[in-house]
Amino acid sequence: MAERLFTLSPEAYLSSEHFSWVCREYDLEDAWKEFLQLSRDRPDLYGDAVIKNAFILFLLPIFHSRPNEFPLLFTRFLTGFSREFYQPLSLEDLKNDLMDLGYPGA
Repeated sequence: MAERLFTLSPEAYLSSEHFSWVCREYDLEDAWKEFLQLSRDRPDLYGDAVIKNAFILFLLPIFHSRPNEFPLLFTRFLTGFSREFYQPLSLEDLKNDLMDLGYPGA
C-alpha cells in the first residue's frame, strides 16, 4: 500500500504542517519523529528513502496496535495528501489494499 503511494511522491506532504497536524490530532507526533530520526540514523538510507522508510515504520505499529483506527487515519492521510498536492489517487487500488489487509467493505 505504501509502495503504491510512493509512486506519487508523498515526501513533501510527509514534511508538511498538515501532516504534522494530523499526527498531533491522533497523538502520533512523537511516533513520527522517532521513526523519522531512526531512518535518518541509518547510513544505508539517503534522500527520499529516509522519509519513505520512516513512513513505512510509522504505519506498521498503527496498523497492529490501533487496527480500528487505521482506516480512518489512513483516509485522513490520503485526503490531506490529495488536497494539498493535487495528486490523483487510484482509490480502487487502495481500497483493494485495505480489503486485502482484512478491512471488509473498506
